This record gives sequence, structure tokens and C-alpha cells, in this order.
Amino acid sequence: MPEYAIYSFSITVAGRTASKSVTRSADHPNPYVVELPAAAPLSAWVKTDADTAAGNLTAGHGLATGVHDVYWDGGQRYGVTCTITTNAVALDGGSGTDFPASADTTVRISKQKTINTQIDGDAIKIGFIKLGYTDTAAVARGRLLFEDAASDDIADLDTSDGINANVTNIYDIEGGDANPFTGDPIATCKASHSNVSAAATLEIATLEDSTP
Repeated sequence: MPEYAIYSFSITVAGRTASKSVTRSADHPNPYVVELPAAAPLSAWVKTDADTAAGNLTAGHGLATGVHDVYWDGGQRYGVTCTITTNAVALDGGSGTDFPASADTTVRISKQKTINTQIDGDAIKIGFIKLGYTDTAAVARGRLLFEDAASDDIADLDTSDGINANVTNIYDIEGGDANPFTGDPIATCKASHSNVSAAATLEIATLEDSTP
């Protein structure tokens, strides 16, 4: 039996209304709903160079040494090795924006959460991604790194791609939207976000046709 997705919207401007509704069908849906813990703020920030810095976490943070994404007002750096000794954090490497100047008070780190997936990007008919919060007025940024079984990058989506708080990003591939997920099947998604006040609910849902 085929599965279906319905995509519709309506907009009214100055009394003029336009609407659209389409139905896509395929073999199977592929949904994921995952909670991402809140990010953690860093104090006593000291920058050594573009990809080396240090800071302090608040006691009881619950984080351990590992790979984190780092956010601050005006930039972000992904895949940073964070060595955590009690509350002290040494940050090194990664990619993205150069670390901000010393004494920046907006830096926060978010441990990458790995989600095991079985997404065949080439088979997607339609899908969506949403980084949701209970507070619909929340302001935050997120990042999703989709990789194949060999840990090769397939899609790297962040705020520049609309991965922001409470924004639904729709990919109507059958309708002509660009498909950022093409390539080898996606085995994992590494996700993070920048909100230090609340956890986020990440929703990834695709409708895929394995026998087109």
C-alpha cells in the first residue's frame, strides 16, 4: 500500500489570498523525533587563536570530553574537540567561523547528538526538518550533519539553510525543490543547537520511494 504526504499552505496579503495543496505518494515514511539537550554557556572565555580557546562551565553541567559544536552571537564553529576537566574546557580545531575575541560572554557549547538513520536521499519524494521548542518565540540556531556509513558528509545544514528555532524546512523534491540529501544512503545525523535555556525537539521526516 502506498503512503502519502500532504503539503499545503495559504497566504493572505492586503485581502488577496493564494493557496496550494499537493499530495505525494511513495513506498514508506521515514520519521525521527529526537530530543536535543540544552546547550551549555561558557564563562571566562579566552581565545588563543582562530581555532583554539578555553572557558569554564557551570558546576553540575554533566558534560564530558568529546566533540561539540560551539555557538556565539555572530558565529559558530563545528566539530570542535572539547577537553573537559571538572569545569574547565579546552577547545581545539573544528571548522567554521574563527573563535570570537577574548572575554566574549555569549559562547555556548552543544555536544553533538548522533542519531542512527536509514535515509536514502535519492529516494526522497518530500520531507521536512524542524527544530522545535515549547516556547514558540524561542530564538536559537541548529546544525545537522548527515553522514553515510563511511562517515563521509552527505549534507551539512545549519542556520544558513534555515535550521533555526521553530522553522519548518520543507523539501518537496518531487515538486522541484533542490535535494541536499543525494548520494550514498545516510546512516547517521549529528545534531546540535544553541539554546541554553531549553532542550529542543528535532523532527526529521521523509517520504521515500524505494521502487520508483
